[in-house]
Amino acid sequence: MWSNIMKIAIVASFSIHLECIGFLLEIYNNNNNNIDIYLCKNSDPYNYIKYYLTRFNFNIIYRKKDKFNKDIINNYDKIFKLSSNDKCLDNKKIISILHLKRLLKNCKSKNFISLTPFIQGTSIYIIFPIFSPKVTCSKNSNIVIMIGNYTIDSFDTDTINFIKSNINYHFIFIISGSTHYPNLKNLDNVSFFSKVETIRMYELINNSKFILSKKKINYDRFSGQLALAISFEKPLILDIKTKNTYELPGIPFDRKYSEVGKLDDITDEEYNVLKKEIKIFKNNTIQTNKQILSTIS
Repeated sequence: MWSNIMKIAIVASFSIHLECIGFLLEIYNNNNNNIDIYLCKNSDPYNYIKYYLTRFNFNIIYRKKDKFNKDIINNYDKIFKLSSNDKCLDNKKIISILHLKRLLKNCKSKNFISLTPFIQGTSIYIIFPIFSPKVTCSKNSNIVIMIGNYTIDSFDTDTINFIKSNINYHFIFIISGSTHYPNLKNLDNVSFFSKVETIRMYELINNSKFILSKKKINYDRFSGQLALAISFEKPLILDIKTKNTYELPGIPFDRKYSEVGKLDDITDEEYNVLKKEIKIFKNNTIQTNKQILSTIS
């Protein structure tokens, strides 16, 4: 798609949204492109870079927040900023990732990337941010994993009943939002993790059979576990609105997890069909992402 070798820069001074580096590396890590990632020191507490270095070729350059100079603007074919509201560098040439519509304000970028169909507008290009990690098959693992922000209130009666009704499955929650979850302390098939390094988190995902999406999902922004499920080719349990909007393969529910029923009732044949649908969706999406980004100047 790109006939000439390109010089690509990715910039960020925040310690959030580093997971977004993966889909950009997936697209540009070919044709001997030169990729430089500019970060502040100590801005990668979960070691995303350490993992990406096992999968992709790129250079990492550390600068102080006030040293993201205009030499970056002048020396690259394309520059991506991981957060539109990151003030480390601001120029119309930069393609910024827009995580909330209101963050358009005070950003000089001419073009933006939205990770969700819920954020649209002029000069906003929608990308579903997946990449190709090392994937292992775990259809017999009987592990369900959830990743993201989840408060005590999120563990309502329906959620607890869904966990109890699937006693043959172990539910792993890699979450933030509260310091403890007393309403789940008597459930033997639940484990909690917080502040998990990237390599360990990806190991847990690879060892899982399903990924559980949040029931009360925020529709004004992207939920990272959607991309993780597709990247690692794990069937999603997700609400019907999210499924239809993103056109994702998965196991839908309307308002309650309990609508899904017992996971043991999903046959190997049904599971394998889901896996094939995910792989097709993943491959098609990566090609679509490449086409979209090739049109952004």
